[in-house]
Amino acid sequence: MNTNMTLCVILHYGDEDVTWGCVNSIIDYDFLDILIADNDPAQKIEIPQRFINKVRIFKTGGMVGFARANNMAVRAGRNVTHRSILLLNNDTVVLSDAVQRLRELLDTERVGAVGPCMPFAICPDQIWACGGVIRKFRVAIYGLSAAAKPEPYDVDYLPGAAILCRVSVWDMVGGLPEKYFLAFEEAEFALRVRKHKFRIVVHPQARILHKVGISSDSQPMYIYNGIRNRIKFGSFLWGKLPGFFLAAIWSLISVRHKSYGLALWSRAVTDEVRGVVLNRATLQDVKNSFSE
Repeated sequence: MNTNMTLCVILHYGDEDVTWGCVNSIIDYDFLDILIADNDPAQKIEIPQRFINKVRIFKTGGMVGFARANNMAVRAGRNVTHRSILLLNNDTVVLSDAVQRLRELLDTERVGAVGPCMPFAICPDQIWACGGVIRKFRVAIYGLSAAAKPEPYDVDYLPGAAILCRVSVWDMVGGLPEKYFLAFEEAEFALRVRKHKFRIVVHPQARILHKVGISSDSQPMYIYNGIRNRIKFGSFLWGKLPGFFLAAIWSLISVRHKSYGLALWSRAVTDEVRGVVLNRATLQDVKNSFSE
């Protein structure tokens, strides 16, 4: 029995062809145990004939956020053969030997999680993110748009589109923090890993393309989601009240000139104070309320 397997969780949402394109880019890796986490509300994805007996599907119910969906899939899919966990967005395409490079890097002492350099799929010469930086005072995170150097290097966090983590480290920190719906969970995860004296490292020569959405960040429900998650991250960084106010102020500065920005900020802050659950139903209600 091979006890050096990697559980690969691909989070499915939206276009099935995109998901199966991701699967096709890794299907020949014999050390990957591929599990599709169906997080689409329709819950209708089915395995194409060419992938039968090569992948599994786990249905999340379609209403949970990024962190909880991945955690659910990991709990359902893992077994004693898995030494590492690879999280992939369905809108990624793995190039050549990227996963092998990441697995080798993960075997380095005190390395807890690793990630690739991620070019834009539509423009592979341009980097979407090669690791990420956390700006604690601004309660902000952003991806590095260029590799710091050719060799692997430490970063503050890894974008959630592609993360390879030791199973032991995953268990140590309890997986991804589920209070977030989408955004900032990977940053808190990295900080928790580093608190246990493990490193977060990017491999610039491991390349995974990312089919990044262009317009979603300006949509009302994504603005609202970003504010809610930023406040949660601020509370993690600075404590409940100081972090809340700091994140709320920076969020207001960020959205004040956007369409519906002030109204979305007011609703997000109010909902956070009231403890309104941040899930797909809440986001859909925001979308309906602010539709033009």
